[in-house]
Amino acid sequence: MFDKASLKDAAELFQREYIEPGTAGLHDFLESRIQNGRYLAGTIAARPRYYAAIRESTLAVDNTPAIKEAIRASFHRLKEIYPDAVFPDVYFVIGRMNSAGTVSSSGLLIGVEMNARSESTPVDELTDWERAVTGQIANLPNIVAHELIHIQQPDGAAQTTLLEKALNEGGADFMGEMISGGIINRGQRIYGDAHEQALWAEFQKDMLGADLSRWLFQGDRAKDRPADLGYYIGYKICGAFYRRATDKREAVRRILHITDPEGFLKESGYGGGK
Repeated sequence: MFDKASLKDAAELFQREYIEPGTAGLHDFLESRIQNGRYLAGTIAARPRYYAAIRESTLAVDNTPAIKEAIRASFHRLKEIYPDAVFPDVYFVIGRMNSAGTVSSSGLLIGVEMNARSESTPVDELTDWERAVTGQIANLPNIVAHELIHIQQPDGAAQTTLLEKALNEGGADFMGEMISGGIINRGQRIYGDAHEQALWAEFQKDMLGADLSRWLFQGDRAKDRPADLGYYIGYKICGAFYRRATDKREAVRRILHITDPEGFLKESGYGGGK
């Protein structure tokens, strides 16, 4: 469809020939992400050289055995440490540069265009946030692993506090890294490690409230520091909990099913457990 599209007909073409006949996963990815062919056409029109340059990388998902092997290896690893794990379908889609991955009732939904850069990919059309969060195709299995962990967790709709949400996302980062061996938020991790004490002091003031705006799901709204540092804090708490636990298999289950966030934090000993 990319080859066929012109500025005049791209919106209609993407809607009719890409979105409407697409998979269940692609249709689930529309909500709050692709939305429709017109929005997709607008995103591509603003970044034509980027989308053209990532073609080879996006096709590598299907024609590079190492990528699929790495994904399957992380699935097997999760089954070893969490026998109750479930493994839904994984959908790889081309989206609008606003989601590297999410989950739905259909399975794992992975935005490949967010994970398809190479050293030579032009990025001058991208926003500062897009440059910071887009990754290389070799790291795609790490994104899949993160979203696979979300499938194991209870529905997060009932989570009301920043602490709950941070543990949900940080737990997916921690467990995803455990099964895949890779980091998905490298820039965030570097910044967090350099400012951990100050971030923790700041997070404590907000963690029992419902305002996520300074910590999670910020997109390009973060200023002067990486977005979504709540992931980092949640990751650190879950890591502290796991290291402290004597029964590691039970620790995995607890991280995946956190029912008492404040109690979990205290048990972890992170930051004094307060």
